Amino acid sequence: MALIIRRMVGVPWSPRRFGALGAVLVALWASAPLPAWGQGPPAGAPPAPASASASTGPADPGADAPPAPPAASEQAAAEALFKQGRDLMTAGSYAAACAKFAESERLDPAPGTLLNLATCFERNGQLASAWVTYKEAAGVARKADQQDRARLARDKAAELEPKLPTLTIVVATEAERQDVRVRRDGALVGRPEWGAPIPVDPGPHSVEATGPFRKPWHTQVIVAGAASRDVVEIPALAPAEGEDGAATRPRGEEPVPLAPAHAALADGPDARAGTAAATRRAVAIAFDGVGLAGLVAGGVFGTLAAIDHASASSDCLQGPSSTVVCNQRGYDTTRDAQQAALASTIAFAAGASVLAVGIVLHITAPPALRGGLALRLGSGLVPGGAGALLAGAF
Repeated sequence: MALIIRRMVGVPWSPRRFGALGAVLVALWASAPLPAWGQGPPAGAPPAPASASASTGPADPGADAPPAPPAASEQAAAEALFKQGRDLMTAGSYAAACAKFAESERLDPAPGTLLNLATCFERNGQLASAWVTYKEAAGVARKADQQDRARLARDKAAELEPKLPTLTIVVATEAERQDVRVRRDGALVGRPEWGAPIPVDPGPHSVEATGPFRKPWHTQVIVAGAASRDVVEIPALAPAEGEDGAATRPRGEEPVPLAPAHAALADGPDARAGTAAATRRAVAIAFDGVGLAGLVAGGVFGTLAAIDHASASSDCLQGPSSTVVCNQRGYDTTRDAQQAALASTIAFAAGASVLAVGIVLHITAPPALRGGLALRLGSGLVPGGAGALLAGAF
């Protein structure tokens, strides 16, 4: 409407503008979304697996970079904690001293701090923790080219190894078949550790086992001291029962819902027929859209042609022998009207042909696949006379 109004007030209109108008109409039609019919997978079909590249994020460029040096405030705090730990260890407060050394090592890692922490663990009776920390200190000191400290740490670790208390967790064969999960002091114990003596610190240790549809099992063992060898045996777990005595599923272990029975037929003949029908309907609707766009474009160009023809009449005069004489503006306007009329004819013809194909696809489709589309062809009165009528409803 804005184009028509501008033409009526006398703004010049060239063939290039007609081409631009056609391009705009085509772009508007192409940008309109097609109906969703037939674009998704058939009902009951499983979803497509996600691409692997979807769960792989970009590589972190700093993943293998060395840790940044601690800030000055952290270094100062680590030094203060180290001195407090030394004082507490001298006073015999080993538990408090070990906590100070551990925090100092976290803030500012150093081989000397690790050696003092291992010594503190050893004096506090935590032999397994001391053994592990001595071995760690030996590796750190070797990397720092502190060979004396590395040698001292290795010797202390070798000295402690025969004294290490161990705890062996044995899982019964029946329990293994029940897919049990074993935890020691809250930490998950992997299957390779089952039946193997694992060094632990002296003192109490909790052991628990859980399994699907089974009652949890737990116990506590007291590891006496150096060179102690303790064994815990996990029996087969009893079935879990509800208040009425019936077996129940433990919370958080609900079964995975099975796919509906009709999902197995997702690739059968019925599914393929449904996919073909949905594709046919989508193609028919696409033809309808293109055809209607062509008819609209033909109407617009026809309106512009009529406006140009009416405008040219004021710049042209009837000459002798039925000839028409026009000034330059009249000739230009007449030429624009002829070009618009040609474009209107082409658009109408193309739009009507494409729309006819879409209508044929709708009419020839099986009744069950037409959805809510109803077409009716008949005759009746139209403005200016009689004509054929095509009515449709969705």
